This record gives sequence, C-alpha cells and structure tokens, in this order.
Amino acid sequence: MNAPRPVAVGHVYGADDLVAKRQYAEVTRYVEAEGLALAGVLHDRRDRLTTSQVVDAARQLGAAVVVLLSRSRLAGAYTRLASELEQHGIRCVLLGAVPRPTVPRGRLRSCSRTAGAEPASS
Repeated sequence: MNAPRPVAVGHVYGADDLVAKRQYAEVTRYVEAEGLALAGVLHDRRDRLTTSQVVDAARQLGAAVVVLLSRSRLAGAYTRLASELEQHGIRCVLLGAVPRPTVPRGRLRSCSRTAGAEPASS
C-alpha cells in the first residue's frame, strides 16, 4: 500500500493570465518531480500577499511544502516566510535564480571582524 504523498501549495503572481499560466506550469513541474501532491496554487494577482496570508493558506490546505517563485515580491521576505512556515512544520522552497541585491556604488562598507573576536554562538 502506498503512503499518501506530502501536500504542496504553490504561489504565482501577476495580473497577466498568460504569465500566471507559465508560473503555474513551473510550480507544477517542480511538485511532480518531487513526488508531491499539489493542493492548490495561490494566484496573487497584485503580488501583495503577506507572509501571514500564505502561512494561513498553507495551514488550511494541510501543506507540507510551499513553493515560491524567486521573481515574486514575496521572495524578498523568503527568510521570514520560511521561518513562519517552519513553526508549523511546513517547508518553503524558492524556485528559480535568486536575484542579487543591488547596492548603490559607494555605499558598500566592509564588515570585517576585529582581531580575536569570535562570532556569537546561538
């Protein structure tokens, strides 16, 4: 007898239905490749869902995994979202290339440690 597959919830964004369809296909390919069952996809038309809204939806759908595209605005809050989901035993997966943060020229400062200083332990 086969055990039930873990459930995933996807997140797509944008008002353009053609773009959303492509994103849906990307999420679906990942979910199928990982052997997950897709419970639903949150279509965030304005790319304005909050981390709390995503966590609530994932919990209501019984998700074990939330699949997030790296190009979404919500990807900027990935660390916070992953932390909030983790509190409920839900894993967050970020699909796609993660854009590098941009720093205006001349604003980057060195963050070197002073000699003999040890990093703080958790």
